Amino acid sequence: MPHRLEILTKFVIFVKKNLWLFIIGFLGISLFFSIGIIVGANIISRPPFIIEKELITRIEEPTIEKTITEYKEFPFVSSSRGKYYYPVDCSLADGLKEENRIYFKTQQEAENKGYIYNTRCD
Repeated sequence: MPHRLEILTKFVIFVKKNLWLFIIGFLGISLFFSIGIIVGANIISRPPFIIEKELITRIEEPTIEKTITEYKEFPFVSSSRGKYYYPVDCSLADGLKEENRIYFKTQQEAENKGYIYNTRCD
């Protein structure tokens, strides 16, 4: 134990004599670290993001009245990429993308265009 006490005493005396070195070293390291952050942030920074046009558009919410009217006018739907047509209220028709949908007034109209009625919607 006395050996450890001697080492600690020598360290404390060394620090007291050279305290100004520790202070200058700490301030120097802090200064260089701060300059590095400032310079690095300027190098890595991106150009500002500029919105030239109004990008947000209002999307019309479907109303119940509009949906009922569509069911009456066009009771059958198909995908432009598929070969089957469905009643508009069929759960399988819900999976069709809006941009690919084709509506028909009658089953005969859909079949004349080459679509087949999907019997899973009965």
